[in-house]
This record gives sequence, C-alpha cells and structure tokens, in this order.
Amino acid sequence: MKMLSKSLLILTLGLLLFLPLNGQEAVGVIAKTKGQTFHKKFNSDEYMPQANIGSKLMNHDWVKTGTDGYVALFFLDDKSQLKIRENSEMEILGTVERGRINKTISMDFGTVKAKIDKQQGEFRIATPTSVASVKGTEFWVISGPNGDQFIGLTGTVEVQNRASGRTSSVTTNQTATSNSDGSLDVTVTSDTDVPDDPDDTQSTGGGEESTMHQLRITITDDSNNERELIIEYSE
Repeated sequence: MKMLSKSLLILTLGLLLFLPLNGQEAVGVIAKTKGQTFHKKFNSDEYMPQANIGSKLMNHDWVKTGTDGYVALFFLDDKSQLKIRENSEMEILGTVERGRINKTISMDFGTVKAKIDKQQGEFRIATPTSVASVKGTEFWVISGPNGDQFIGLTGTVEVQNRASGRTSSVTTNQTATSNSDGSLDVTVTSDTDVPDDPDDTQSTGGGEESTMHQLRITITDDSNNERELIIEYSE
C-alpha cells in the first residue's frame, strides 16, 4: 500500500485538532498550498509568511498568494471549495446560522475558482467592482483594478455591478464582464479565457500522469451531528 504524502498527513492532523467542530470558531480549512502563500488571522495585523495545510479559517481571516502561489480551501458545512491562483488577495467571511455558514469572499484582486455542489448557506463573492450571488455552481472570477470577469462552468451566478446596479445572470459557457465604469456585458465564453485549474491531472514529467484520490473523514459536532469531509489529493 502506498504511503500518503506528508502534506496529506499534516492536513489530517490539522482536522483532528478542532474536532468536535464548533461552528462559532472555524468556518473552513486550508487543504492545499503551493509556492508563496500567506495567511492572516482575524485577530492579527500581519500575514504569516506561509499558509499551512490544515490551518483553520475563521471569520475575517485573509489569504494571499504570491507570483507562484496557490491555495485550495474548503468550508466545513457543505465542502464548498475555493482554488486561489497566483497574485490574489481576499478576506474570508463566514457567519454560522442554524448549522449553516453564510459565506462572503471579499476579493481585493486575483483569480479564484469556486465550486459549490450542495450549498448550505449563502455564498457571495464581492470585489471592488461587483458582487456575485451563487447557488450550486462552479465558476471562475478574475478581478483587477478596472473590473472583473465571471466565467460560468456549471449552474448560475447572479452578477451585480456596484457602480450602476445593473445585474445579469451567468450560466454555463457564458462570461460576464463587469467594469468600473458601470457596464456589465455577458458573452459566450472563449476557451482561451478560461484559466488553467492547478489541480487538473497533468504529466509528472516522466511520462506518467498523477493519480487523484479522495480521503473521506467523518466528523461530529457539539450536537452529535455527523459531517463527511472529502479531501482530494494526488500522488
């Protein structure tokens, strides 16, 4: 039997550190990192020089990536995932209500992929230009100083431009471009516009492909409710 990677063992130990789950304390966990990454706790004014696998995410924590950085995280109620690519910075907001976490990702700038399969609470992504409301979908957000792109992969995203108040729905194979001048346009997505997913199976350099696996962990909260966490990793 193959040994699990060091990073996976660290993640497993990190999850065990906050069992049983207390929704008032932790809303998510960092599942994977690459390159230059940073994590700032809600009660700190400074970033830690490395985002650590297994670290708990609290309401008002911040995550940032450098020029070669990547962070994958998920929320504890419904396993909603964020894949944060290089040169990104965002605040993680999560408030617990009846066992569900209402989530807002407040992006200053950057590129992130969100995947929400079995949504338990509200999920929004807010940038200086736009606000996106999500219900069970998968999409990319690319945010810069002049505006944003919302690239729909599955499901539907409602995008609102902050300056004009205009709203549009974005569905599969559609891209909304929301600009700081108040404009909001929806077009058919071009394949060249979709960012690469850092976790897609790819060549390992020796002619072999990496193999994706899943680790399933059942956790019990303070009310004896069980939840299953599914963590994907590659060898």
